[in-house]
Amino acid sequence: MYFASGMYFAIGIVVFAVVAAAVWFFVFKGKKAEEAGLGLTGGPSPALAARDDGQAAARAAAQREAEAQRLEEQRRVEAQRQAEAAQRAAEEQRRAEEARRAEEQRRLEEQRRLEEQRRAEEERRRAEEAAQRAAEEARRAEEQRRLEEQRRLEEQRRAEEERRRAEEAARLAAEEARRAEEQRRAEEAARLAAEEQRRAEEARRALEAQQRAQQLPEFDVNSAPDPTPPPPTTAETEIPAYFVPPGGETVALGSPKPAAQPTQFKASEELHKVAQRVARTIVSDIKIYNPQKIEQGIAQKNLYDLLKKEFDSSIKTYEDRADPQVRAESNYLYEYIVKSLCNGDPSVLGVNFPMDKFRQPS
Repeated sequence: MYFASGMYFAIGIVVFAVVAAAVWFFVFKGKKAEEAGLGLTGGPSPALAARDDGQAAARAAAQREAEAQRLEEQRRVEAQRQAEAAQRAAEEQRRAEEARRAEEQRRLEEQRRLEEQRRAEEERRRAEEAAQRAAEEARRAEEQRRLEEQRRLEEQRRAEEERRRAEEAARLAAEEARRAEEQRRAEEAARLAAEEQRRAEEARRALEAQQRAQQLPEFDVNSAPDPTPPPPTTAETEIPAYFVPPGGETVALGSPKPAAQPTQFKASEELHKVAQRVARTIVSDIKIYNPQKIEQGIAQKNLYDLLKKEFDSSIKTYEDRADPQVRAESNYLYEYIVKSLCNGDPSVLGVNFPMDKFRQPS
């Protein structure tokens, strides 16, 4: 489009030059004709004047012809110069257009290069962001997998613990059933033995009364002195040194205490082992499920206040599962609480600890 407009401009210049040359030629030719046709007064004779006129006319015609040739040559040269100028102008215009086009092409190439560079940079940035997102997703997936693995292990541990507890509970139930049966049988045997002993004692007393009635003289019962009561019996019982009853009174290790009521039999070693396992299981459960409260209670020395519900429940469970005779002879639950939860320091339990519930029954 720019090249066509340049060609039109060059053609317009050439046409304008040709018209200007034609106008100049006709004006100059008319002026010469007027100068040649002028007459002068007081001249020579008419014949001479006619001859001179003819010569003048011939000269004028020759001059006009020469002038016309000169003008034609000038017009031709001017037209050629103007054509060359127009051609040069057109060439310059073409070169300028080519230069402009080349510049436009270079600018477009530069724009395309910059656009491609920008797109490449954008693609690289997107690729980096995608890689970062992929890495983040991988990290999150790994974290999720690790958490799932931890949860699975924790659930597996809890299931194993529940299974162990169920087995322990079943074993304890079987042991309690067996112990209850043994205790029932022992009580039945003791009752039968006591009944036999009572009957034998009644028979012996009847026999002795019959013998005394036959051998001893009669005497007044009201005049007989009162019998001397037997001396009180005491027993040396080992009590844990950390056993502190309510009220702040300390019972030292090995100090005597009033003897317990006589029982028909002493608890067996197996019953003591069962009571120890029950106490150990109870304290272990408290320690497993309340680590933070135990640490806080040790630091603040108010462990019972933080675990009141667990301690009260443990006392009831121990009383339900441990043999009464074993509880009369020992206090395993308190010992395991102090050793395992208080690091051997009973003061960690706090002032509100219900020591009366842990007192050995007399």
